[in-house]
Amino acid sequence: MSIGHHILQLLITVFAVMASVMFGFVHILANAAAEYDIRKNLEREVFENLNKISPGKDGQLVYEDSFVHEKGDIHFVVLDNDGNVLSGKYPEGCPGNIKLNQKKLRQIPAGREIFFVRDVRKRLGKGWRICLRAIVRKSDTYSRYQTLETLAYICIIVIFLIAIAGGWLLSRRISDSLKDMCKSAEAVGRHMNMSGRMEYNGRLYELSVLAQANNRMLDRLEETFRQQEQFTSDVAHELRTPIAVMTAQCQYAHGKTVSREDYQEAFEVIERQSYKVNAIISRLLELSRLDHGRVSIQKEDTDLPEIVQSVCEDMQMKSGDRLKIELKLAEARTVGDIGLVMIAIQNLLTNAVKYSAEGSITVVETGIRDGMAFVSVKDHGEGISEENMQHIFKRFYKTDKSRNSEGFGLGLPLAMKIAQKHGGTILAESRIGEGSRFTLLLPVVQESFAEA
Repeated sequence: MSIGHHILQLLITVFAVMASVMFGFVHILANAAAEYDIRKNLEREVFENLNKISPGKDGQLVYEDSFVHEKGDIHFVVLDNDGNVLSGKYPEGCPGNIKLNQKKLRQIPAGREIFFVRDVRKRLGKGWRICLRAIVRKSDTYSRYQTLETLAYICIIVIFLIAIAGGWLLSRRISDSLKDMCKSAEAVGRHMNMSGRMEYNGRLYELSVLAQANNRMLDRLEETFRQQEQFTSDVAHELRTPIAVMTAQCQYAHGKTVSREDYQEAFEVIERQSYKVNAIISRLLELSRLDHGRVSIQKEDTDLPEIVQSVCEDMQMKSGDRLKIELKLAEARTVGDIGLVMIAIQNLLTNAVKYSAEGSITVVETGIRDGMAFVSVKDHGEGISEENMQHIFKRFYKTDKSRNSEGFGLGLPLAMKIAQKHGGTILAESRIGEGSRFTLLLPVVQESFAEA
């Protein structure tokens, strides 16, 4: 069953319940209005008629000429104090032994008929009272109210049918729009055409929001697939070069006139390229584990100046006189995985040294800024253009001038991923010809954690 049919069934159910409630309300309201109108009408007529009766000199009642015993559907009967009829007659079918009661309007059943009765007494002299009784058939007075009630029922039915027709048209419109959206989604999945988008030009805000949300999702998927394709291409490119070098060295080593020294050189080249391939794969595995949450982060109180000091000393030993580092270390503590934080700092420092000018100084700072602990690494290299700054945290991305330099374009993405896993980030600043500054921001350690 389609969505339109479900919507139509729901609308019919809702409207049916509403119509039933309205039928009951109209019925109750019509009866209440009829009884109220009858009571007011009888009271008005009986008081008006009663004032036209007065006592005569010989003890007889005197009726004015305008006094009537019947007025429309209303019958008037004059009774003495004991309920005996003095004047007038009961309508056909109405019992004559109805007790006097002037407190309220009464409904007197008589077979299948019901009579409304209203009694009003009047004192005509010392010890002499009369009662004027007004009687009307319920069927006579209710006929016009039943007509109005029937018209109300008809109006409810007409409104109900109009609402059903409107609901049917609305459900068709919603169903057709959703079908078009489903077709668009199926076309994207069938043909893997991520450029396809859902279109909706109707006036239903909810469907417009749905179409926009799906299009935003498709935009993200398209970007993800594009990055995946680029990532696959970059991995193939990075691995192709060392593998090609190793293959060439193997072919060379198989030559007939290869000396022992040539063998040794070929093995050394193959070894270096193997380390390079292994480094690429290791970085990719680290990023994959971080992406999928497979790395268990052991959070502990971390002294950033101490870690920076350790990383700088280790790099100084490996780089010798080529590396010149200036340390400006202020107190800065965070909570995180010491091993991962060390990797992030090492990647930032390695990146700075790699692109710094020969003999320049790399400045490393630590401290607290805006409630965050930071490690800042400033180099004095050639700098990065604004266009390239937008892509430096993408995997395998290298600026044009560094395409042939060492490195795989994975250090900064890995450092950013580690920072994000710790609730922080990395800020990048650069000017052409002046160098770059990368700042690792991490949540500052809470006092209660440090005391513990």
